Amino acid sequence: MASSSNFMAPPPKMNKTSSMNSLRKTLGLKKPNNGELSMVPSRPIVSPTLSSPLQGSGAAPLEKDYHSLEYRLTHGHWRIFNSKSVFGNKDASVLVFDKKSNVKAPPKLGKSKTYSMFDLIKYETQQLMGLIHPRILHMEHSLEETKDYISFATEQIFGNLENVVTDESLDRLEIKLGVLQIIDGMSYLHNSAKMLHGNLTPDAIYVTATKTWKIGGFSFAVNAKEPNCYPCYPWTKKLPPCLQPDLDFLAPENLAPGQTTVTSAADVFSLGVLICWIYAGGKRLIDAKSNLETYHIVVGQLDAALQCISNELGPNLKDSMAKVLSLDVEVRPTVQLLSLIKHFDDPCLSALRQLDDIAQVFDPSQKSHFLSQTLNVAIPHISESVWFNRVLPRFNEQLLELPEMYYPITKPLFHILEHCESHNIHKMKPWIRKLMEAAPHNKLLRAFILENMSALFRRLSDEFVEDKCLDVIILSLKSEDTSLQSSAVRGLPHVAEYLPVGFITKKLIPAIMGLPPFLHENVPRQLDLLAALAALSDRCDVSSIVHLFGCISLCNSSHPVIVHAKSRIVQRLVMRDPNRLKDSQLLSIHLLNPLVNGLACKDLSTFSCAHFDDVLSSVRILLDVLEQRRYEMEDRQEHKQSNHHLGLNRLGNRRVSMSSTNLPRVMISAARPSFSSDSRKMSFLSADGRLEDRGSRRESRDSRGSLESDMSIRIGNGSDISDDSCFSSHSAKGRRQSWLDGYGHSVSLEQNTNGFLETTSRNLGDRNSMNFKQRNARASERRARTRSPNAELDPQREQPPARPNSFTNLGHNIVLTYRNLLYKDHT
Repeated sequence: MASSSNFMAPPPKMNKTSSMNSLRKTLGLKKPNNGELSMVPSRPIVSPTLSSPLQGSGAAPLEKDYHSLEYRLTHGHWRIFNSKSVFGNKDASVLVFDKKSNVKAPPKLGKSKTYSMFDLIKYETQQLMGLIHPRILHMEHSLEETKDYISFATEQIFGNLENVVTDESLDRLEIKLGVLQIIDGMSYLHNSAKMLHGNLTPDAIYVTATKTWKIGGFSFAVNAKEPNCYPCYPWTKKLPPCLQPDLDFLAPENLAPGQTTVTSAADVFSLGVLICWIYAGGKRLIDAKSNLETYHIVVGQLDAALQCISNELGPNLKDSMAKVLSLDVEVRPTVQLLSLIKHFDDPCLSALRQLDDIAQVFDPSQKSHFLSQTLNVAIPHISESVWFNRVLPRFNEQLLELPEMYYPITKPLFHILEHCESHNIHKMKPWIRKLMEAAPHNKLLRAFILENMSALFRRLSDEFVEDKCLDVIILSLKSEDTSLQSSAVRGLPHVAEYLPVGFITKKLIPAIMGLPPFLHENVPRQLDLLAALAALSDRCDVSSIVHLFGCISLCNSSHPVIVHAKSRIVQRLVMRDPNRLKDSQLLSIHLLNPLVNGLACKDLSTFSCAHFDDVLSSVRILLDVLEQRRYEMEDRQEHKQSNHHLGLNRLGNRRVSMSSTNLPRVMISAARPSFSSDSRKMSFLSADGRLEDRGSRRESRDSRGSLESDMSIRIGNGSDISDDSCFSSHSAKGRRQSWLDGYGHSVSLEQNTNGFLETTSRNLGDRNSMNFKQRNARASERRARTRSPNAELDPQREQPPARPNSFTNLGHNIVLTYRNLLYKDHT
């Protein structure tokens, strides 16, 4: 192909020389040799003889009305150029015929039949100019003739049918839709225009820039003499084939001897042959090569020809084509009936047809219902290629300038954005930006975007859209409309991971703090907010988490689901990063206090045993956190007093790895009243050293022991340091001593500490006896500081055994293990 060229229209001539010079100076034009204005500089002059497929030396086709001609394709005897109109700068196509390609009929046929290609072109454009229908190619400029060319302009053409079918892999749904568009156009010709097309071939079908299939090529169209009676002309070998209808698509009755008229059934036959050609991928059902004898042979074997392409047609369409291609004119259905066959009974196809004609729907409510309901239901079943080849172009063409239709098309657009391939996402950006600009002024649109905002952050990566999303969130939270506030709160959990920390701290949390009227005595709304806060907590650091605690207190209902939701937030905070929980006072006020009050609520215990156990576990976790912070504070004070770092202090002793896979299952003696005859109870050591009696106490699906175990691993001194990775041999020795020390503390709560420790020390050797006694004394002293005042006043009173904490139980079981091992060594 030759390279593209640009043809531009010169500005109009001026009557006065001064006016010409002024205009020339304004436009920055140079004065040509002939004294007239030259072309505008922004439209470079390209000689058609140098870089254009047009080799003539005359003026460019339609140069006064169209500029920037760029060669597109050759279609039949036409060369098609993309162009821009001078007025409005609209896209169009210019069809050009080179006079050198003119074909004339032989002189021997007589003067009455000596016509040429020029005559057919003039007749074709005359017929086309008088036909106005969405399925007929729209003519925008009448035929003009220059020294070298004949040309006219139409709406922008993407290609002809032959190029589209053979060069591109069409989706089956697109083929069905295109065939129905041809059927619609033929129905218009037969019923409204009362015209027989006469030459319905692939070259007669144009595919526009919007991928609509439209009918052209009216060189052999005839009007009806009587109802459904059209004149016909015999096909002869004496005329060149280009001056006659294509024999391969001509109905048999046109070739019958003495036949002078035909009915619309002739076009139905041509349509059937064209449909078979389309579904066969560009293979002709009749390929006579302009030979009448061959044509009659093939027509007599059409049943066998149909059988060869039965797989491409499908059973329903094949049965219909057998009737359409029947040699009996009376058997052929009308064009209207052909559109009603089962092959075209498809909801997606119906939705696309309605979308093509949506510009003709003037009732806004009908448009809205179709876009938000019918089309939205069909979109998931339509292929991605059709989304971007047909659906989105229709939106751009017919709905882009209709803000009232933005909300109805939001659902289809978001579905396309969510499920399209990454290389197509950029095609969605113009529409998404339009929606975000309109969101502040459209309540329904804003509510939908708030609840589906995560797709915008995940798929688009557009800073403009993301900034607009943040503005919409704050605007909705501060709105007086409770429905918008609800939509904003419900949407937060889905976008929390994409929100900047600065935005959360400076804008979002202050906006949430203004929601008490919205949350007042409304359990569902409070529950939605807690779900949002739980998601936001993952994004907060040590400084911003403090502000989040205040938002949790806004949900002040004592309903069991609220208490349980707060319990889940506690567990999420600890599992995520317990180092953020620094402020003991805020923990107690905003987290621990509501959970403790919730435990006292009768509704919680009756609501679900699992919920109750879950809340109880969260309370214990918070107590462990508070205890940990207390130890940290004591260590800091001791460190300041001693002015040196303590290698392994009481806090360091708690830095242990509590993997449940490395701890033994043991039998211990329960030093508490038991109603059973057996004074020994089977207990199991959980991952954090707690003893769980699985036989006698109620267990929920989410075991409190296992839950607290996971939490304790993360709380353990605010780190996840394991035994193997961080402790040297010296520190390991200190840790073993700390376990024994903890063990002494445990036994002091439940048994005779001194006696047992003495027995243990003898088993371990005299060398360690003094160390045990010293540590036992320190453990007793530490326990005395935390003993109940009532126990001090009444030392003879029998106290119920205290529940050992996780670390003393751990020490207790380790000591038993060591004792057994040492006993075996001595024996």
